[in-house]
Amino acid sequence: MAVDNKLPLALNTELQWPWARDYPLDLLQLKTDVGQFWDSTAPLACLLNLIVSAVAEKYGDRLDERSARNRQLQKAFGQFED
Repeated sequence: MAVDNKLPLALNTELQWPWARDYPLDLLQLKTDVGQFWDSTAPLACLLNLIVSAVAEKYGDRLDERSARNRQLQKAFGQFED
């Protein structure tokens, strides 16, 4: 659906998801193994925070328009359905 709508696609994953390299997209993979029993999702959370901040800064006053477009896409992709 993203390709059909000519939307650039980026994927953020941990390194243990090698299948992500099989797709034509911008891929940001992070190490989540911190040497403890559980992996840590902190690197992914930090990256997401940086991305959201950068988008908000880039769009400035146009952020409301971007948010409205994202809501339309969420409906098209079937996100957040009850």
